[in-house]
Amino acid sequence: MENEGPYAVVNAKLKSLAQALPATPPWHDAWARLGPDSTEEERLGVYDSIRQAGSVPDAASFWLVSRIIDDIATRDVGDSLRQYEDRLEKIEETYGFDEGGVWPSGTAPANYQQIRNEYHQAWGQLYARKLDELGEHEMARLFREDNERFEQLSEEGRQYFYGSESNPDNSPMIWLHQLVETVAECMTADSPMGPLGYRYGEDDDYWEVDIYPTPVELVGGAVDGKVVAPGITLDVEELRSAFERIDSLNWQSLGLPIDEGPRFVVEGTCQGRNVLLQILAYAPDDEEVGMKLNTIPQHPI
Repeated sequence: MENEGPYAVVNAKLKSLAQALPATPPWHDAWARLGPDSTEEERLGVYDSIRQAGSVPDAASFWLVSRIIDDIATRDVGDSLRQYEDRLEKIEETYGFDEGGVWPSGTAPANYQQIRNEYHQAWGQLYARKLDELGEHEMARLFREDNERFEQLSEEGRQYFYGSESNPDNSPMIWLHQLVETVAECMTADSPMGPLGYRYGEDDDYWEVDIYPTPVELVGGAVDGKVVAPGITLDVEELRSAFERIDSLNWQSLGLPIDEGPRFVVEGTCQGRNVLLQILAYAPDDEEVGMKLNTIPQHPI
């Protein structure tokens, strides 16, 4: 049994559970033998035994089994998704931005979001086939036909082990990423732009979050090398829905106490946290270029 690594939290929960049971559960010995060199299939066998024993809630065993099969599918994917990865990497290299990113609707480079969607669809098909291959036909059916319910069960099961504000990938800032995505949905770009940038800090349970359009570097012709700020329009009414409570809502033409440019400021409660959100018209001076825009017409990638 590992006390460190990606399975440490799950193992700690299972250890506590086993100790609290009146008799040693039938899966205990096999689980105790798991170690860093154990295969995903060995873990799947143990997690299935935990499910069969009914030792944890249904959602928890659902998450254990579906998550380890996700690991198996990832391990076995090989080059099946390479065509999508290569196309995404080519666009990322051409436009000079990192993988992923959060974009206002319709502002990502041509075909980029479509290829990402195709990638996730292809991955979903591979995952569903792996579920079927390993005998999880009902889980595969749910994944294909009611993915919202599949994700709901997975999240309920994850929270049984990790709690509501943490996740197995050591990324406790899910709420912050969701806030950035919400702001992106409230934005309309008035010119080409890269993914949104953001910075944050926390002091005594009070969060300060700055979100802004990243600078765009023009490439080619007379404007080669020029860095510009994209124009944006913000739907304030839609943004309000991200907050459970709003204490103040205002526009500042100058950032105070230091002039950091125009900004829209919302102060209130977001996902149970006290948040001061500033949506900046311009990125901070030390922000890296978010995208490179070729001003010379080219054939689509």
